[in-house]
Amino acid sequence: MSQISYQSFSSPRARRGRDRQSASNLVLKDPNLLSRILSFLDIRTLICSGQRISKTWREVIATTPSLQEALFFKSPPSSAPRLLNPLLAELWPLWFRSPSSFNKRRPRPKASDFRSLKWLQSPSAFRRRNASWRKMLVISGGTQITALKVTLFTQSWLGSEESHGIFSCPDGLRMGALWDLTKDWCMFDEEATFMLNWDEHLFSAGRGRVQCDPRPVENGGWKSKIRKIFPRKESRKGFAGVSLKSTSSSNGRSVYAFSDDGTLDGSEERFVELILSCSVDTQDPEFIGPPVLGQEFQSEGYEKVSISYEKSIPI
Repeated sequence: MSQISYQSFSSPRARRGRDRQSASNLVLKDPNLLSRILSFLDIRTLICSGQRISKTWREVIATTPSLQEALFFKSPPSSAPRLLNPLLAELWPLWFRSPSSFNKRRPRPKASDFRSLKWLQSPSAFRRRNASWRKMLVISGGTQITALKVTLFTQSWLGSEESHGIFSCPDGLRMGALWDLTKDWCMFDEEATFMLNWDEHLFSAGRGRVQCDPRPVENGGWKSKIRKIFPRKESRKGFAGVSLKSTSSSNGRSVYAFSDDGTLDGSEERFVELILSCSVDTQDPEFIGPPVLGQEFQSEGYEKVSISYEKSIPI
């Protein structure tokens, strides 16, 4: 008796099922097709689940430029719309609020607000040295952000002062550096506050994501501010005469403008401003109390962010 294969007794439905499974396996083994499929996933699913499926998936995600851009690990072309990182905005909302939302009833974030973060729900995951969030861009699209301008306000019984510094980030502003800088600022002062002075256009609704109109804002933002400070510096090439160094104004006070290469392009902004404020007891400047933020907020990938501030200006 001749041997009859099992397949000859299989139903058409079973054969179609095996064919579909075979086709699916071929698709998932093709890096180009797999990357196209993965591009439809949201950031959280892609970064938290997609990379754990297999080594192949992890490699495809890590080596596909479009997926790295979608995950805010790599800067997209300047023609892409400027977007705040939606995953970071969800996990670190204190850093991603509209500046106009702060007022006397809703003051700027401070040290005690750190305890409202999702960090405390799973501190071991956030504290890992190689945690993905540390490498993520806080903003992407448009002209790449290559500097963080830091404006420092201090108040004491002698009065209020303002000083400026800059943190250069030629590869883009990453959340790891922003977290380390802000946490260090709030560590020993319960009342120290911080705020990122985002462009208000970043908070206009669009396709369910926080995004902005890429066109320059004529009545707001740094372009108009620089015009007021340097009324005769603008030319067809932008503010080419404005550098990182302090420039004395007519009243003897110093004013500052910052960019990554010593010039400020009049068409696009290249930096984000972080505003820090605190009260200082000048009667005992050497006293530093116990930390108000414990080791549970210390990332294992911590790197000290050093910023040299210019001379303080009374305000």
